[in-house]
Amino acid sequence: MTIETNRFRLRVEDKIVGYQKQIHNSIFYSKDEYAWNGAKIEFQLKDKFSGVYDINRRAIYAEDILEFKDWKNCNFGLVLFDEVLSEFQIMDLSTEELVIDSFKDISNLPTFVFKSYSFIQPEV
Repeated sequence: MTIETNRFRLRVEDKIVGYQKQIHNSIFYSKDEYAWNGAKIEFQLKDKFSGVYDINRRAIYAEDILEFKDWKNCNFGLVLFDEVLSEFQIMDLSTEELVIDSFKDISNLPTFVFKSYSFIQPEV
């Protein structure tokens, strides 16, 4: 699988307004991750695409909350992107400890499903 490192979910505060991806020197935008074009979408925040999909083939971005089944006593995890390490990580929401410190070997990721966004969950 090829990981798209230059793909983002675009937001204005807690509202998703679209998506952005870069292919070579061109930047494309989409409102729905289906139809892409060069028409710029105004945004304030970008959530980086992790390069992985959940069991329903939904793209997983930084700040997504995932639900795990029967894995390390972790039921819900928050996807984080560490800018310094340039690594995606998953933090267990109940213990606030990192349970995955790198997505480099995606074959070791447990089965998970997208559950929510951290930016619409005030307790996260």
